[in-house]
Amino acid sequence: MILKLLGKLVRNWKAKLVSLIIASIFYVNLQNSKVLIKTINVPVDYPKLSGNLNYAKNPEKTIPVRVEGLKDVVNYYSQFMKAVIDPEDVQFGVTEVPIKKIVGVPSGVKVTKLKKTVPVEIESRGLKVVPLEVVFEGAPPANFEKLTQIVSPQKVTLSGKPQDLEKIVKVLLPEISLTDRKEPFAKTVRIPELPKGINVLGSRDVTVNVNIIPLSYKTGEQTAAGIPIVCSGLDGKLDAELSEEQVAIRYFSLKPIRSAQILTGITAQVPCNYIYDPIKNKIIPELQPQVAKVRIIKNKDLKGIEILQISPEKIEIRYKVKEQNPEADPTDDGTGMEVPGTIPSDRS
Repeated sequence: MILKLLGKLVRNWKAKLVSLIIASIFYVNLQNSKVLIKTINVPVDYPKLSGNLNYAKNPEKTIPVRVEGLKDVVNYYSQFMKAVIDPEDVQFGVTEVPIKKIVGVPSGVKVTKLKKTVPVEIESRGLKVVPLEVVFEGAPPANFEKLTQIVSPQKVTLSGKPQDLEKIVKVLLPEISLTDRKEPFAKTVRIPELPKGINVLGSRDVTVNVNIIPLSYKTGEQTAAGIPIVCSGLDGKLDAELSEEQVAIRYFSLKPIRSAQILTGITAQVPCNYIYDPIKNKIIPELQPQVAKVRIIKNKDLKGIEILQISPEKIEIRYKVKEQNPEADPTDDGTGMEVPGTIPSDRS
């Protein structure tokens, strides 16, 4: 029985061997057809920079890698792969930063980095505080005039290359029309696009309060609104945020007087007497906000008028340490010009 079985197995053994070899070749080809080897570009994940550091040039977005694995797996997971850089390897200046690893690689897929490093250039960015300037077009109707305007905020902090910041001394806001304006109004405008590489820190929205009054002389009891509040005695290392930017007053005058005389001849002041202690690195006193009483100061031409009411009589003041350019003189506000810190409005 066994002999008969062996006889059948060895019968035509050459043909059977050839058939086995052919079958093996087909099997190997079939398996190889499922394995894919290709080169792809994977994105590079760059770490965020802290402080005033910035990527000087756009670093390489991708690096080439060779992937090997089952065709369906490679084609699907390739989209999730990315190259990772260790933040500790990113240094100031120009350096070749190593690619530490490729993430998003599934089990069974082999990845070979065809590029081991990427060139990265890191530069220091400067800060500069410049004033905002509003531009008007047109004019109010006859017998009306624009008296004052208050821009809030008055200044903006810019960041960029120091050599680019040197060229900027102020930022012009979009034009505001005064045509047909007969009463005070407020308008919010947006800081326009700045030269490439210059960025605005904080909000780009600016509020402009414009005071328009009639050209008339009156006697007796009257009211005047839109008188800017001045922060008196402010420490140069601090910024003060007032809960109100303007006050309105009710006054009495025996002599005919123009509203313009009131708004140009009267100053509303609050004492800003908090200080910054550089040794303790804190604002003294620590309790905020400060509640301050508004004081009205009249020039000599208005000594004869009587102030009946101030609205509001008190305001709140919040202090914060002024941002400084670390490379600049701490007494310099960054504009290249001496700007009084106690005048919150631009009177024209």
